[in-house]
Amino acid sequence: MKTIRALNSPTSGLAEYLNAVGSTANWEDFRSHNSGASYRELRDTLTQNQHGLCAYCEIELTELDYQIEHVIPRSDPQHGASREIDITNLIACCKGGTSSVFASSEKSRDEDRYLKPIRYNMSCGQAKGDRNDTVFLDPRKLPALPSLTKILHDGRIEVDEEACRSEGMSPIRVIRTIEILNLNAKRLRLAREKWWNDLVDRSVQINHPNMMNAWVHSVLMPNEDDLLDPFFTTSRCYFGPLGERVLAQQPQTWI
Repeated sequence: MKTIRALNSPTSGLAEYLNAVGSTANWEDFRSHNSGASYRELRDTLTQNQHGLCAYCEIELTELDYQIEHVIPRSDPQHGASREIDITNLIACCKGGTSSVFASSEKSRDEDRYLKPIRYNMSCGQAKGDRNDTVFLDPRKLPALPSLTKILHDGRIEVDEEACRSEGMSPIRVIRTIEILNLNAKRLRLAREKWWNDLVDRSVQINHPNMMNAWVHSVLMPNEDDLLDPFFTTSRCYFGPLGERVLAQQPQTWI
């Protein structure tokens, strides 16, 4: 998980809907409002705000695999109803390995996005479900530097206890968040391992410090379309201190 910028003001379609219906506003009604155009605008705006990555697992969001996630679930008895159309409770996520498109079509099969059995390889919002655990870490509240998680060469994600100590954060919160989101689901672990190995292969071609700096910058910073490469934290951990120096430079457009 990486930090993401909070989107604190509603999109034009969401604002128009809230002004039109007032206290009767609800999520299902909003989804169908304006033939779904307002929902799609919100989903796309959240996705662009996150540079095209899932807020939880950092996979690239695609037309067939993205949705709006409620950080505090709609089913939460205390806050769910009041926060279901609150822009500060919404982020963009993948479908957690449950997309029927990737399950049913051999032609479009992508094991990063779907791998049986679904129950064990479900992740992100689908794994989190209706739980509203008080220790859960909202990615919008993570520090930019340092990263509280680390990716190992085999694709496993773990807590970085030293980074947690430096930020006064309990490592248990990070561990619990990884568990809640099932971020070590086999398909995600394998996808991160593959990305790590791709970085290893590409690094062999770099034979000059200036080339290395340029390459690290190109991987860790948004491209001309303001999109990041997938599995950002995997790249960050692979590059180590050099990557952290690049990320610390202002402006921090990667957040």
